[in-house]
Amino acid sequence: MKEIGQEIQQARLEKGFTLEEIANHTRIQLSHLQKIENGQFDFLPRPYVVAFIKTFAQHVGLNGDLLIKRWRELEQVEAARAQEQPTQQPPHRKGPERRKTAVLTSSPKPMEPYAVPTSYFPYLKEILIGFGMVLVMALLIYLMSKTGGEKTKIEQDNPAQSSQLNQPSRVQEIPFSEVTKEVAAKAQVSIPSVPEDLTLQARFDSQTRMRVITDGADTSNAIYRAGEVQTWRAKEKFELRIGIASAVTLTLEGKNLGKFGQAGQIEYLTITREGIVAKRFARPRPRTGASSDSTAARPPSG
Repeated sequence: MKEIGQEIQQARLEKGFTLEEIANHTRIQLSHLQKIENGQFDFLPRPYVVAFIKTFAQHVGLNGDLLIKRWRELEQVEAARAQEQPTQQPPHRKGPERRKTAVLTSSPKPMEPYAVPTSYFPYLKEILIGFGMVLVMALLIYLMSKTGGEKTKIEQDNPAQSSQLNQPSRVQEIPFSEVTKEVAAKAQVSIPSVPEDLTLQARFDSQTRMRVITDGADTSNAIYRAGEVQTWRAKEKFELRIGIASAVTLTLEGKNLGKFGQAGQIEYLTITREGIVAKRFARPRPRTGASSDSTAARPPSG
């Protein structure tokens, strides 16, 4: 499995990505990415590992389906090799050891003083078993006769009670209408629904830096190229800081939110399930003695 992890690692290095950048964009934990590159695919149940490998491979420009197919083929080859290996037999003892064991086992045990040999009573075991069976049968006969006597005494003292005991008990019948009402009442119990995650998609018309804060904790800060499309998920809200206003087209749950602001402005947006709930714009501070940023897309966020 290490060959697959090394191939993914080589593709990542050729793209110039760090594991931290991959973790920020794919939302996969950094420790899971490290284990994938080391060929350790048993850190989670198999469906999750397959999904992580495909996402990781697609982000570095590889075909995730082909990698998963190779993984399964390697597992089949290893399983076949394991079945072909003969089972190891325990080593036989050497001659001197066998002779030594034979001598030890053949030595007679010292007889206890005043012990009676069992050969004097060859049928002692059979006699004890038969005696025990006779005792058990006698006890059963005694209990049965005692129970029968008590039943006869009850019938003589109270004939009405004895007739009630002999009659089979009846199960109370419930009308079908009452059963249907009970089932309908149970079916009306409402189960609180768990809200699904919000999905925000951004399409960049020109290169710009954007910071995304999901639910006030998870932060993504990077430079995105023109024509690139990115997606984020959150439970409640997104907070955006767009370096160049009107350079990004936003889509929330498939609904186009459009563009905002004017070129040359910095845009601040707060987005929830209701849409854009807050927005403001600001002018960037002028830089002194520093040229414009011309680095490649997605440098490590500061």
